[in-house]
Amino acid sequence: MNSYEKLAATLDKIPNGFPAVEDGTHLRILEWIFTPEEADLASQLKLRGETLEELARRLNLPKEDLESRLDIMISKGQINSWISKSAGARKYSLLPFAVGIFEEQLGRMDEELARMLDSYFQYGFKKITATEPVIFKVIPVNQSLSSDLNVHPYEQAEQLLENAASWGVRECICKKQKALIGEPCSYPTTVCLVFAKNKVDAFEHDELTKTITKEESLKLLKDAENAGLVHCSYNTQSGHNYICNCCTCCCGVLRGVNATEHPREYIKTDFLISIDTDLCSGCGTCLDRCQFEALSVPEDICVVDPERCIGCGVCAIVCPENALSLVRKSSPDKPPSPENTLDWMTQRAISRNVDPSDIL
Repeated sequence: MNSYEKLAATLDKIPNGFPAVEDGTHLRILEWIFTPEEADLASQLKLRGETLEELARRLNLPKEDLESRLDIMISKGQINSWISKSAGARKYSLLPFAVGIFEEQLGRMDEELARMLDSYFQYGFKKITATEPVIFKVIPVNQSLSSDLNVHPYEQAEQLLENAASWGVRECICKKQKALIGEPCSYPTTVCLVFAKNKVDAFEHDELTKTITKEESLKLLKDAENAGLVHCSYNTQSGHNYICNCCTCCCGVLRGVNATEHPREYIKTDFLISIDTDLCSGCGTCLDRCQFEALSVPEDICVVDPERCIGCGVCAIVCPENALSLVRKSSPDKPPSPENTLDWMTQRAISRNVDPSDIL
């Protein structure tokens, strides 16, 4: 097993998954991102993170050389690093492929990598999106929610931003990937919101992220809603640090979901659009807003396909008659969103029948 095969196997042990594809595109992607030496080192890291001293001791490598190699890998978006208060030192850890290594290639990606990723999204990524618990949870547009609903804070994008201490915005890597292969997105492209709950100036030294204010983040969220983009975040009840504003033409997850006959089965959502037939005039204004083709006007009244609607609410905010609103409609076969990241990873590992204990 060469270093790329070893790294691919390690990444697929992570509950997120990095499934192999028959034509070997998954290995060619790793060859583009990593040198053989970098792939070998990455495959030996742990998800929990280790200090330089711990790593040097476990891998039997000189600290100075190891630190230099790790710093280069951080700059190339291959691994994660942070200052641990409990350890009093920097820790280095393995990253999942998605969400993780893929997103960190924003500053490096070229047409060659973009085309390989496009191929991989069509085959390998479908396996990632089809496993429970799913990665993405749809966060509804707040103003489209029925007024009598009791909505949890983690179901409100505005509340997540209000509770943060730092805010930033990134160019959407999915939209950049499509643009590089000659399929530019018609939606706004710098729309990926990141935030930190307890750390001020969290993105000060992040070259891929532009630091913005809370007010700017809320405006960007509103602009994304008005443009018709879908709010998505991590499928947990706590620990959120990003809101993706997604489209079915570019987003790796939503592209795969939209290609299925029943998109609602493959994404976590607790809402469904409801139509007040007394108010609906059948004007069809909402039809173009729905990226999942869940709405139709067969006989002068709008009708929703409950198996295609993902409960995002972007259609409701353009209805001139206010006839559309979101109601709570949890899918009986969908488990509640896991409490936190560890809970999500545990459930996902069980679902995928993988044992990540040796990389934890």
